[in-house]
Parts: sequence; C-alpha cells; structure tokens
Amino acid sequence: MFDRDVDYPTAVASYDDEGVDAAIDWCCQHLEDGDTLTVWTSLKSDLQNCRQLERLVNQHSNVEHVTGRGGGFIRGKGPVLMAWADMDDIGKLVQYGGHGIRALCVITWNEDAIRPWVSTVRPMILGDGSAWEDLTPELDPVVVEAMKSLTRTINHNNTISAGFEKDEVVSTLLALHDAGIRMEGEAMQGWALANGWSGKNPERLAKYVEDINAGKRPRCRRVLRADYVDSLRRRAVEGA
Repeated sequence: MFDRDVDYPTAVASYDDEGVDAAIDWCCQHLEDGDTLTVWTSLKSDLQNCRQLERLVNQHSNVEHVTGRGGGFIRGKGPVLMAWADMDDIGKLVQYGGHGIRALCVITWNEDAIRPWVSTVRPMILGDGSAWEDLTPELDPVVVEAMKSLTRTINHNNTISAGFEKDEVVSTLLALHDAGIRMEGEAMQGWALANGWSGKNPERLAKYVEDINAGKRPRCRRVLRADYVDSLRRRAVEGA
C-alpha cells in the first residue's frame, strides 16, 4: 500500500581526519547542479567540534547547516552529511527531509548507536572501518517477513502509538513472541530505518519489542488469524 523504498546511496565515516575528509568528498561526489549539501548536527554549537565541517559550512554557499534541535528540516535537494547521529536522529531526519535526500553519510561518535542500521543498510565504509568488523546478527527470516508486511500495510505518516497502526504493529509482535520467534528491538529498529520507516516510529517499534520481550502485553484491538505466523514461515522459506 505504501512504497517505502530507500533508494539513495549511503555511507558511514569514522570520526577522525581521514574519515571526515572522506565523508565530505563522498557527499560532494553526489552533488548535482542546483543541489545543496546539508550538514546536520544535533546542536548549532556542535559544528565547532570539527574544523573541517565548520570550514565546509562557512566557506561554501551551496552548503547549509541544520540542527536536530531545530527540527532538522532539509530545504533543498542534495546529499546530507550527519555528524554524530544515532538511529533516532536518522529517523527524524528522514521524516522531515526524506524526499530531498540524494545521498546520506553518517559520521560516527558511538558505533553501537548505529550498528543495527549499518548492519542492515551496508553503507560504504569511509575512513577507519575496524569498528564495523562485527555487525548485528541478521534478523530471523520470519521477523523480516513480518516487517515487510507491516511496512506495506501501515501508513507511515501516522504514529504507531495509536489507532490502526498500533493495532497492526502490536498484534504482529505479540504473534511472533507467542510463537517463540526471537525478536531483537534495536536490530528491528535498524531494519525499519533501512526500509523507509521514519520519525519516531522505528524507536517506538524497538520499545514495543523490548516491552514484549520483558513480558508486557501492550493493548491492541486486533487478533491475527491462527495461521499467521505459519504463513510468514512459508514466505520465509520461499524467499530463501
């Protein structure tokens, strides 16, 4: 029902001189005529922590600095360079500027904060790539099939904290849990980001999984048919 393909190139860069320089070069390679290169930081003052990024913003008219605190709105089309972002930041950026993103590069500060996203997206590695030798284990194929179904079904303009979207997500997660299917919240959050979920919904998804794994049963008004998980298993086998 809702096309959520993420079709722009991605990269992840180490936070050192080599990585930052490579990130800037990579983004510039994805600039087209009339584009704007958007540099994202959480706070305006964060730009002062990196002389290369500060110089890039201050010396070029086609480079714009936006902040997460200010909403992270992307006004023009072009590549985006996110400095020191986590998965929640990526989700919010895609929500407010997804249609304008031509390419996305993330400079790391805490590799574990984006490891599930990197594990799913498999971006180009820039700079020191030693942090990515160990990636998050792959999701159970049955979980992947469930996530594909949810991605096609829910309206991603709505929150999954209420209404139809909550019922769809929670009933699916409860069915997986009750069938003994292993779920990893952060890994599923990374998958969701890689497949077009945006805003706070990937984060909310991870929280639902965490709560359900802890024995909680969030309320929902939908009960799935008894053979739902079996149908996911069949699709997983066919897909393999």
